Amino acid sequence: MGVFHIFRWFPGWVRVETEGGYPERLLNSISQEELAVWGVRFRDEQMRFSCFARDYRSLCRNARRACVRMRIKQKHGLPFWLHRYRRRKGMLVGLALYALILALLSPRIWAIEVIGNGATQTEEILAVAQDMGVQIGARMDGLQIKQLEIMGLNRLPTLAWISVNPSGCVARVEVTERKPTPEVLDLSQPSDMVAVRDGKVVSVTVVSGQKRVMAGEAVSAGTVLISGRIDSELGEQLYRAYGEVWAQTERRITVRVPLTYYPAVPDGFVAVCPTLSFLGLEIPLYADPPMGEEYRQTERTHFLQTNGLTLPLGITNRYYIRTERPLTTRTEQQAADLAAKRLKAQEATLFGDGEFEELDRTHEMVGGVYTLSVKYHCLENIAVEEPIA
Repeated sequence: MGVFHIFRWFPGWVRVETEGGYPERLLNSISQEELAVWGVRFRDEQMRFSCFARDYRSLCRNARRACVRMRIKQKHGLPFWLHRYRRRKGMLVGLALYALILALLSPRIWAIEVIGNGATQTEEILAVAQDMGVQIGARMDGLQIKQLEIMGLNRLPTLAWISVNPSGCVARVEVTERKPTPEVLDLSQPSDMVAVRDGKVVSVTVVSGQKRVMAGEAVSAGTVLISGRIDSELGEQLYRAYGEVWAQTERRITVRVPLTYYPAVPDGFVAVCPTLSFLGLEIPLYADPPMGEEYRQTERTHFLQTNGLTLPLGITNRYYIRTERPLTTRTEQQAADLAAKRLKAQEATLFGDGEFEELDRTHEMVGGVYTLSVKYHCLENIAVEEPIA
């Protein structure tokens, strides 16, 4: 539909057919009164043309003077469309509500998108932006973009630039991260590097301070490995000791698994508590969640999405699964498998990047408890920093 058709549709227009009389006089009178007509066609003794609905009465007066009979063949436009549905008040009310809702919600934020971040977490950027007023449901014209640019850089030192680019109902938070700078060792706080546990020193690497132990020397926990106290011609000077001391150590991990336990098992009862989310508002669609008994809670969200963006309209279902704890017995083999699994997890947490070798493994069953004990020969960095008072 062209622009001219749109301008004709709003005021309404009609297609007219004339017969008899003097159509030339009618056209002359139309030209004298400067009435808008278009699409004039002659066929035999009939003439057809189109005009605006508001000009039809004037044309009727001119047609009577020219002894021309006029009939309306077609009606088009908004006035005739509204007249057709005049008895359907619900439709008119719906259109009015639609226009009202559109006027209220169109200037608000429906979605927030973060662009340009890599090392910085999206959740951290969204939290800072939300504190500055960039949140779902806020008015787009009320954003304090300059304040966000200043406060955002203060709270997120990894960013070199941050701003908000409004695009329709989407607030795009655009960021630029700083290039990583080499870490500079702070030598202002004097300290010693001491042993965190007993061991036999394998190698010593000193970055700052004075070495106090040699390779092959046995040390105990608390021994100063790298000292920040250095004697000079001016007397004792305090520095920050820093370095690594790798040593051979011995460790033991013990895991206990009982044969009888009380696991939480669902009994079949599930309560669903839906919550309607709209523009940041949470509207619960339930009375009260289950209370007083043991429940396991899970959550699923169902939000509308378009073009990769999540719209602020959806339902969150919280499932309360009632559980019971019956007495359960595991076999000795099941206990051994579980103990081995827990042992692997503790090894990854305890040793980290260090090397370790298993020396001795013992297991026993005492009082219904399976016990697994493993002794390790480790190679690890035993030096930790301790400030000098």
